[in-house]
Amino acid sequence: MRTLYHYPLCAFSRIIRIYLYEKFLEYESVEEIPWKRNNKFSEFHMTCDIPALMDEGTLLEGWYAIVEHMEQTHRAHSILGMSQKEKAETRRITEIFNEMFFNEVGKNIVFEKIIKKYTESKSSPDSSKIRNGVAAMKRYMDYISWQMDRRNWLAGNDFSLADMAAAAQISCIDYVGSVEWDKYPQVKCWYVRIKSRPSFRSILGDRVPGIAPVSYYSELDF
Repeated sequence: MRTLYHYPLCAFSRIIRIYLYEKFLEYESVEEIPWKRNNKFSEFHMTCDIPALMDEGTLLEGWYAIVEHMEQTHRAHSILGMSQKEKAETRRITEIFNEMFFNEVGKNIVFEKIIKKYTESKSSPDSSKIRNGVAAMKRYMDYISWQMDRRNWLAGNDFSLADMAAAAQISCIDYVGSVEWDKYPQVKCWYVRIKSRPSFRSILGDRVPGIAPVSYYSELDF
């Protein structure tokens, strides 16, 4: 049995949880808190980071390594696309959200509003960073809206890794109520479609001890 080491509010861990479900690949789930390293976990995990997947004796570190390995070893139900052109587009958009969105939006909002209080500093949230994150989000929400005018899903006609990445990143922001959904009706419709997928149910059930999500976080009709 595969073992996935993850943290519920880690967007990259969420991508892999959605991905494994969509690929019909079973796994055991082990929660790891990034700022409280488990010694046994650290022994075999070189970078001591998440997500990490132990698959039949093979250790896969990081979302990219996991996806690329599983796509090669489990070719059925590909989530990258069939043609090289489709795969290139999926990877391009995935990179936008896993690199640019995460660094400009996710780190500024999720870290400041939630993670920071659990780390050693235990300092107060930096309101200027939160504002910068919210302001930066508009560009990406406009991009999703633009794509929804042209396509069925972000990278083309089919649900793909690009949608998983964008939704996982946005879902963490949505947990803390920092998405102004009324401003982005097309993005909201796209996100509702993803929230309705069985692979997203466990994501909507995630809870951080002591910090409840916004009231509509788990609702499909919000």
